[in-house]
Amino acid sequence: MNLSPFLTDMLKKLSVLLILALAAPMCHQAQAAQQFATYEAAQRKVTDTGYVVFIYPAGWDRYSEKVCRKLIADEAVRKAAGDAALLLAPIYQDRNEANNAKAKKVMGSLGFPGDMSDISYPAIVFYEKGGRQYATIFGRELTRGSAQQVAKLVAEKLAAKKQQDDILVKSRAATDAGEKARLLLASSRVDGIDWPGGLRNAMQQADPGDKHGYLSALNFGFGPKNGESIQDFAKRLDQVLDNDRLSPHQKQRACAAAIGHIRRSMGTMAGGELITKYARAMRKLDPKSTLGLSAPVVMRDWVRQYHYGQGWSPEVLPAGEFPMLMHGVPITQPGTYRVNFKLVTGRDGVNVKKLRLMDGSRCVATDETPRSINWGQTQQNFTLTVKKALKDPALEITYANDADKRSTWGEITISKQ
Repeated sequence: MNLSPFLTDMLKKLSVLLILALAAPMCHQAQAAQQFATYEAAQRKVTDTGYVVFIYPAGWDRYSEKVCRKLIADEAVRKAAGDAALLLAPIYQDRNEANNAKAKKVMGSLGFPGDMSDISYPAIVFYEKGGRQYATIFGRELTRGSAQQVAKLVAEKLAAKKQQDDILVKSRAATDAGEKARLLLASSRVDGIDWPGGLRNAMQQADPGDKHGYLSALNFGFGPKNGESIQDFAKRLDQVLDNDRLSPHQKQRACAAAIGHIRRSMGTMAGGELITKYARAMRKLDPKSTLGLSAPVVMRDWVRQYHYGQGWSPEVLPAGEFPMLMHGVPITQPGTYRVNFKLVTGRDGVNVKKLRLMDGSRCVATDETPRSINWGQTQQNFTLTVKKALKDPALEITYANDADKRSTWGEITISKQ
């Protein structure tokens, strides 16, 4: 039968459309992750992307089970999982022999990521092809997020893992010990996933003796040393902040630890200047992080100025030798002034190493003779001579009591002779 050219052309177009329509589901399916009933089945087809396991509390949390079943079947989530092997796995509140066997059948050798103290369920857990866990999604992001939001999180975890794997490939190809160690350290700093397995050993082998300092950066921790003065402690922290091997988060944690130590050992008045310094550094490193956001609160609640009229007390005195600025002192005009320290009560006395009269940042007078005010000598006087009028007077008092010798209260008065 002869068809008109118009009909022939129409039939050709319809044939093409039919072929595309039939092929579309096949192509679409190939782009989405496949779900397997058991680990054994998944293991036979798993790719380098590994496993993405949806774990729900079986039999006692129907809502969580519904969440996992819905998400593992969602098209957007499956696309986000790429060519990973998907598993839907139960975890039982009553972990008896029968329930453990049911869970084991699905999970195989992957193993659960921990009890409820580690994560909450439901959870999406990511495993490497070899079975090592490297990331999780749980909590509000999973139970309250939409399928599209969860899909985005899944894609982010897998992208982070690919980024980490790419860094590891570069580290294996590097021939320079320092560069190899640097790349290994960088692999530990990919956000959202755990360190690679065996990282410390790999860094030790790459750079024996840690000549380039990258292993020390990986193992970094910061805190006070026994018998260390606040000055030496602050110097060590300043070195930490200047160390380009350390991440912003590591430096922030060091600042947070330092702020706590300074507050405990010096109080909010003696330690105020240092607390402010390191709170500002903590915020500057990453203003949007939890520690960065906490910095203004720290400066508001943990810093108080030392003012004339407060005398001294255990709350005021620092642990060890440290200068403090007393604001609002009545020294503005030229003349000779007597600064009187008078012990009022307490078991201990107070040691004063020296006084410096400041006008802003400029020292205008000093009395550097150390004096002890105690129950054998309840009053001591310092003398300061001022030659010109002062605009911003403050008295720098260097106290020097040991940490366990601060049970003392006293008055400080200033009079013009």
